[in-house]
Amino acid sequence: MSSEIKPVSFAARFAGAFGQFFKYLGDGQYAARCQQLSHGELLAKEVDAKVITETVEVIREIEVPAPVLDTVNTDGALHLLQLLQQEARFIDFLQESIDDYSDSDVGAAARQIHKGCAKVLSGHFTLEVVNHSPENSRIEVAADYDNSQIKLEGRVTGEGPYQGTLVHPGWQVTDIRLPKVSRTDRLHIIAPAQVEV
Repeated sequence: MSSEIKPVSFAARFAGAFGQFFKYLGDGQYAARCQQLSHGELLAKEVDAKVITETVEVIREIEVPAPVLDTVNTDGALHLLQLLQQEARFIDFLQESIDDYSDSDVGAAARQIHKGCAKVLSGHFTLEVVNHSPENSRIEVAADYDNSQIKLEGRVTGEGPYQGTLVHPGWQVTDIRLPKVSRTDRLHIIAPAQVEV
């Protein structure tokens, strides 16, 4: 088993979350691996060889097939990157190493990036929670629940309905208002180089 994993700071989590979003969006294989991890499968390095030889009781197995994509339309992802760069200097922040900055310095930068990203998000997407119950409240999950909307965690045994504590209400997009782009051949230029003359 690997050594203890150290917690990641807020600034690093904030920066990493956006990078992971676009990697998940653009790479079907990566998205499939993320789904496997989210359903409790271990990484190869986390599996103890001794455990493999033991009899394991399967508590519950839920298979969510990964989408099979012949091609990926990247136009929307590239346009969203353009908007995040324009309003929040998002790519500049992620491409610069923050190792030499203090947490307070990174936090100050994150505040500006947060403001710009929030502007893009609220201006182009309508978001609603998946479950409207208060966090940390006890809720009931029906036996025929939709596992794309609800993720059961912990020791799940038997058939539902299930009783549990709502850890996070989830998010869903109910409306997208990204402007139409007429020149898709130029979307790969996220931000043009700026030259002062």
